[in-house]
Amino acid sequence: MAFMARIWMITMALAVLAACDLDDPSTARTYVARWAWPGANTFFMSRRTCSVAVFRLKAGILRPQAPRVYDLRQGVAMLRQGRAVAFADTSVTPDALAQAVMSADLHAGLGLLASVMEPRACMTDEVAQGVHRLLTARGLVTVYDPAQRAVMLLDFGSRHAIVMRRAP
Repeated sequence: MAFMARIWMITMALAVLAACDLDDPSTARTYVARWAWPGANTFFMSRRTCSVAVFRLKAGILRPQAPRVYDLRQGVAMLRQGRAVAFADTSVTPDALAQAVMSADLHAGLGLLASVMEPRACMTDEVAQGVHRLLTARGLVTVYDPAQRAVMLLDFGSRHAIVMRRAP
């Protein structure tokens, strides 16, 4: 009887852990606030394996203290140190940036790509279409945080931020 009770407790604990979401809306808001000024949250979905959040932005600029680079080599050096960085060269699309990062450092590039691709499970079709459009658009700031396994697309033109995060 005690053995069956233990098995039941373990099963229940595993079920609770499996049901846990990776993030909540306030965590996503706090993350965006490190880089920009988040306004209304217009979309949020989180599962155990991924999170995606879309926010309106109150201002169309990066926060002054946000670490940013305009040079790929400098950004890749920061990524190799495990540091988050905003790639602020808006003449490069996020897709082209990911390819350039992968060419410069395969590990960092694969991490960046995975942080965009794996959260697809946490997107509606409408959000996925918007992300795809933004990945091939110029004028965005792309933030990659290897420690958090997160990518954020900051579209200051339309004043939107999309945060995508994958589980470890």
